[in-house]
Amino acid sequence: MDGEDLRFGGRNLSNNLQGQVSGIISFQRSGEPGYDNATFWIRGVSTYNGVQNPLILVDGVPRTFNDIDPNEIETFSVLKDAAATAVFGAEGANGVILVTTKRGKSQKTRITYRGEASTLTPFRMPEFVGAPEFMELYNETRRNEGLTDFFTQGRIDSTRQQLDPDLYPDVNWLGALIKNRTSNTRHNLSFRGGTENARYFVSTAYYSESGIFQNNSLSQYSSNINLKRYNLRSNVDLNVTNTTLLRIDLSGQYLTTNYPGSGTDDIFNVSSFAPPYLYPMFYSDGKSASHPVPSANRSNPYNLLNNSGYTNEYRTALQSYIGLEQKLDAFTKGLRAKVGVSYDFSGTFTARTGKSVSTYFATGRDPATGAIVYNKTANGTGELTDGGTSFSTNRNIYMEGSINYARLFSNKHDVTAMGLVYRKESVLQQAGISLVTRLPYRKMAYVGRFTYAYDRRYSAEINVGITGSEQFVKGNRYGTFPAAGLAWIVSNEPYYPQQLKDVLSNFKLRASVGLTGNDATGAARFLYRGGFISGTGFSLGYNSGGPLGTFGGYVEDKFAAPGLSWESELKQNYGVDLGFFKNKINVTVDYFDNLRSDILLQRATVSEVAGFRQMPWQNYGKVSNKGFDASITANHQVGDHNFGARVNYTFARNKTLERDEVPQLYPYMNETGVSLNTPYIYQADRLFTQDDFTITTDGNGIQQYELKPSIASQQFFGPDAMLRPGDIKYVDLNSDGIIDQFDQSRHLSKPTTPEVVYGFGASYGYKGFSINVFFAGVANTQAVLGSSVPQGFFPFRFNVDETGVRTIARDRWTEANPSQDVLFPRLRTGTNTNNETASTWWLRDMSFLRLKNVELGYELPQTILERISMSNARVYLMGFNLVTWDKLKIWDPEQGAGNSGMTYPQSRTFTLEWNSHLNKFSVID
Repeated sequence: MDGEDLRFGGRNLSNNLQGQVSGIISFQRSGEPGYDNATFWIRGVSTYNGVQNPLILVDGVPRTFNDIDPNEIETFSVLKDAAATAVFGAEGANGVILVTTKRGKSQKTRITYRGEASTLTPFRMPEFVGAPEFMELYNETRRNEGLTDFFTQGRIDSTRQQLDPDLYPDVNWLGALIKNRTSNTRHNLSFRGGTENARYFVSTAYYSESGIFQNNSLSQYSSNINLKRYNLRSNVDLNVTNTTLLRIDLSGQYLTTNYPGSGTDDIFNVSSFAPPYLYPMFYSDGKSASHPVPSANRSNPYNLLNNSGYTNEYRTALQSYIGLEQKLDAFTKGLRAKVGVSYDFSGTFTARTGKSVSTYFATGRDPATGAIVYNKTANGTGELTDGGTSFSTNRNIYMEGSINYARLFSNKHDVTAMGLVYRKESVLQQAGISLVTRLPYRKMAYVGRFTYAYDRRYSAEINVGITGSEQFVKGNRYGTFPAAGLAWIVSNEPYYPQQLKDVLSNFKLRASVGLTGNDATGAARFLYRGGFISGTGFSLGYNSGGPLGTFGGYVEDKFAAPGLSWESELKQNYGVDLGFFKNKINVTVDYFDNLRSDILLQRATVSEVAGFRQMPWQNYGKVSNKGFDASITANHQVGDHNFGARVNYTFARNKTLERDEVPQLYPYMNETGVSLNTPYIYQADRLFTQDDFTITTDGNGIQQYELKPSIASQQFFGPDAMLRPGDIKYVDLNSDGIIDQFDQSRHLSKPTTPEVVYGFGASYGYKGFSINVFFAGVANTQAVLGSSVPQGFFPFRFNVDETGVRTIARDRWTEANPSQDVLFPRLRTGTNTNNETASTWWLRDMSFLRLKNVELGYELPQTILERISMSNARVYLMGFNLVTWDKLKIWDPEQGAGNSGMTYPQSRTFTLEWNSHLNKFSVID
């Protein structure tokens, strides 16, 4: 796809992939500037251990692409099948992404300026009840347990009437800390041109974005997020001779950010813990407010944001490449040699500035003066202090050399061949890391490829990658990864009917099979090496006084494992390409079947009788990953009317075939046989009703509830005597009359990672006007509400003074509304294991469809452009993340269950853009 298709609002290129490219499974969990990278895989996940992300190559060099300005990108490609990825050897199992940046052309210099200004609105934040409703809910919760009201009606009324906001506060913490909108801007200026002998592309860009936090205007510093990024790129191609091409590329990104002194996750989490009634943001006399018994969870969110200092982060990334390509037609036509070397550097420097303030809790007012009476809860100076610094750097060197051959014989036999060798080295420097971690990371590979095509009808290719990895013992470091592919263009056959060709213009069948690998375990380095640790010693005997002659020493810790090797994946791909009506409509469909084996993991089921002090590492485990992806594009022109449409669809379902687990008592408990990342949960039947209990009244007139004998006991979660109507009743899967750990199942849910990602869009243009619309969505994914940070989701889990209550708690079971169709069961104070346990009651569909982008454009007419010396100019109005359709409703489903929805949100964005070209003069003639 072209780089223009990735030109959406925002800084991070990875956030623009969802639904854009078939084969990519992508989602974005956070919208925090600087930490908003999307998670994505190519054709899903095929391993449960180690690195799952694809290999990314920018201009042929392994690099990240998150901070590349979209205006620098020429093409974006995804390599999915074995024929395309086998040449990458032990790095190709997770797929490969190729990003190609723009290069110079033999043309007059074309100057392009693109400017954007955007406004952003936080999307779907959780909502919390106010203090009066909070207190009424807590009283109801106590009555559910047979207890008296905690809050008097007078206290509730005083709060509702706002008689004294210092003593009877009513704080909407999120509303107080979060702005309704923020902004970002982008400017890009590029120069592209050259002659036949010297071509160049030079680009510079600036991007800035502010966060959504309310900044205290009286503060001596900004506590809001503020991000600025500067980009520079220079790609130069020089024809040194008629047969020699020199390529020199330089690029860099410099990013500065300002963050609150406390982490954004902490601020959002504590905002969900802070009760609305207990203390205000700050007192009316300016004193800083606090929880009466402060702790990490019992903190004032306002103080975390505005009175904890700030953090500055500086990220620098520099990339360089120099390559030389030599035509060798003097030896044989079509032969070329190429060498290249790149040096990349990235570094992050963080400086923290701390602040502490004295905090207080109001206990009342002085009857004589009316002044607030305080308890001081913490001492602080109010001064800024040095919070320390940290740094990390990474240096990467990549070297390659290749011989390439491409020649067409007799206008029918198309032959290409390539032999390549590369070596790369990476060095990480960071305070506190071990000596082993500081050692250079090295890999080396030999690659071969041969392709043959006959008469533009039949083609075959053979690829092989021989990769060496330092992860494994000498003598076992190199692995061979072969692949082969076949293709048949049926529509180019001489017997293909012309009448059919008018309709089905292109008909191509493809198949490939091959082996790829993965050596990124995500664990410690050099796992094949054994090790020793200091032991507790041994004794020479015992007497009445204890052991005799205890001696210290060393014992074997990690056993040597010289047989360790890489994960391998057998990839099969079968595809068809169709073009209709002279390729006005193009369809591509691929079915894939991937089998990952020899997954490198630390064993979990080896008996201690074997003598291992640390569980050994071994190639053990298999995962099957199957599915299909498809894309459809259509373009048609009728006079001045241009129509376009596109559809992308990816489905990938994995299944664990072999896992190191003890066979469970019941098959439904095993991880083997189910998809990765599938929740392990109970099956909720319904809420208990009066009919499930034998109800008696004791001498004090208090009703006593006893489960009927026909109902399975749930005392695994707590005494059955605590159960009441409105609590969750579970299914006894093994029919033993007891609900316990043997009633959990892995077959009740879809995985938390989407199995389906899709996108579709349409475009229309008429003369200078254009409109583009694009939708993106995910499906086949579920999550368990409250599984992450449950105290921020379940009302009163940490009792009354360390909890907020969301408005969704209005949808609850009560004695007056004993409905089964509610979100929350009977409310109780404190932790309620029975009702809060992960189960299908809390299981929710996280699928969604989002109106991802709408773009309205207008191209200025030439009569106006000539007056301002421009060759082309367009103005755009774009909307991003405009509308979302989903079943969750209570927060953004793309966030999943993380932090129970209390994470930095994505934004609904509106952008005004100006894009103009000037090529009326030549810099190099």
